[in-house]
Amino acid sequence: MAIVYQNGVAGKICTNPDCGWKPLSEFAPARLLGMPVGDGYKYRCRECIRAQAREERAANLEHYQSREREYVEANKDHYRELKRAHQKANPEKYDEALRKYRETHQEEINAKARERRQQDLEHYREIGRKSREKHAEERNAYQREYGKANRDKLTLYTNARRARKLEAEGSHTDEEWQELKAFYNFKCLWCGKHEPEIKLTRDHVIPLTQGGTDSIDNIQPLCARCNSKKNYKHIDYR
Repeated sequence: MAIVYQNGVAGKICTNPDCGWKPLSEFAPARLLGMPVGDGYKYRCRECIRAQAREERAANLEHYQSREREYVEANKDHYRELKRAHQKANPEKYDEALRKYRETHQEEINAKARERRQQDLEHYREIGRKSREKHAEERNAYQREYGKANRDKLTLYTNARRARKLEAEGSHTDEEWQELKAFYNFKCLWCGKHEPEIKLTRDHVIPLTQGGTDSIDNIQPLCARCNSKKNYKHIDYR
């Protein structure tokens, strides 16, 4: 179709009867071996060409997807370079997308990480050893500060680890320990002194070495001095 002017603006009438006249900026150039064909513009406007392409793709989805996969496979390096460039230009967008993905797939991510670790356990242990050696000073400083700020949590972890080594039954939480101390008014059941004058520790009424459990019903609050004096005796001060 020929170029048609409306109000002094050059345009064409799209061959799609539902479209009508549009300015030339809405039409793609028509070229053959670099030379203009006809009036130099395609018969359909860009919007109609895109709509036709979408319809053809939807009608032959598997064919188009197969061709796209083949093209991407043959041009992997090019696509990787494009992705790296886009990621470098939009770091905040990628960080936000990664954060959302981790929030919604945390369980799956953890499961895959555990599986990878089990498949090459010695490799990951070696990485851990090298990291500890490289950052020993920083890690030790952090652990000291953490220990000072979280003595109860650290004591609970140490106690639980000892119970596992002795294969003791039962366990208790830090919340249960805090409730037990509050029940006895934060008092050592042997010497009678209260926190914060002394620091209460967990004493197993029946020692773990004698078959006692690590359950809260086998725990009594004693200060560190009294706990040490009681040693491995079976004495119930409750």
